[in-house]
Amino acid sequence: MALARLGRSAGPCRALLLAGLLLLLLRQAAKQEVGRTSPTEALRGKSSGRPSPNVVFVKTHKTGSSTLQNILFRLGERHNLTVAFPRYAYQFAYPQRFAAAFVEPLPPGAARYNLLLSHLRLAAGELRRVMPPDSLYLTILRDPVRTFQSVFAYYRSTVPAFRPLANRTRPLAAFLQAPARYFDPADAGNGLARNPMAFDLGLEAGGEEGGSRWEQELEQLNRTFHLVLIAEHFDESLVLARELLGLRLEELPYVRLNARRGAVDEASAPGLARQIRAWNWLDVRLYRYFQAVLWRRVERYGYTRMKGELEALRSLLRETRETCLAGEAVGPEETADELRPWQPDTAAILGYNLRPSLPPAQYASCYRLVLPELQYHARLYYRQYGRELCSRPCD
Repeated sequence: MALARLGRSAGPCRALLLAGLLLLLLRQAAKQEVGRTSPTEALRGKSSGRPSPNVVFVKTHKTGSSTLQNILFRLGERHNLTVAFPRYAYQFAYPQRFAAAFVEPLPPGAARYNLLLSHLRLAAGELRRVMPPDSLYLTILRDPVRTFQSVFAYYRSTVPAFRPLANRTRPLAAFLQAPARYFDPADAGNGLARNPMAFDLGLEAGGEEGGSRWEQELEQLNRTFHLVLIAEHFDESLVLARELLGLRLEELPYVRLNARRGAVDEASAPGLARQIRAWNWLDVRLYRYFQAVLWRRVERYGYTRMKGELEALRSLLRETRETCLAGEAVGPEETADELRPWQPDTAAILGYNLRPSLPPAQYASCYRLVLPELQYHARLYYRQYGRELCSRPCD
């Protein structure tokens, strides 16, 4: 229970302490698996016959990105891939633009990185200095109204523009009545306070809505990314990702990670969604552009083929969830310590418990299916480097 209280009260700067405690629990769980089928063997199944791809996933905030990251973490563990980790903590010096210097050096014996999956602010040229030339670049976008509502709820006590509204009855509505009163664009901590998806992808919105500049910027992003997933069409996006990455269907099961409990749809209030879109106009433009790109790709993939793939995927998802989960997602007070997501002080983040008495092979795969981001990050980092992650330069 002490750990649960820490998880609910810790701010972002204390997340590393929480993850350190959770890593101890993960090691205890790993000891209990001695004599069982190894996690990698349980997840591998039959080989697709294709080499594992090198992947850069630009993890945008509050877009469903943790769900895809978990799929890619499992891919990395299954194939013993080398992950490009941040030198310190869990993000690449965010909100600074990504730089190659932010990456932990290669572990002994590794020739190159295969995966880069942690939060960063896009700087494509610097990423290319780190990752192999054949790397596939992915990201994910979500409806801007939902994204901003979630960003506001999750970061209300940490983003400077949001903090003055923390104790209001309807803080989002209060912010949107006069956002310029609270928003200082010169403060780097306000990157998520306006057009958060565009900010993550390296765009500088400024005050300009018109002109041909943005069309050129979006076209450049389209040339950078091999696939931009859309959260509202996650399954369709995942089918396209499967083909791009050469994955098997059995590698795609997922559960929705990092969701908030009791999320009140404040944006459904009359006029509020319109205000969110007006304030986040570049995110709206970004989302609509790549939503159209996605549907063109679906058309090329083939609607009949896509329908068949979706039916197979959703059947597998139902089977996997029935096999693995003890029930629906639950609050932090009901989640097992080692499976409890990190908790901001402004929201309760849901987690999952596993069915009791799972056979060893099923336990191994189900465990990783529901493992939250910080725990999985810490686990893979320790596996790769044989030491715990540092919150500052290590001695």
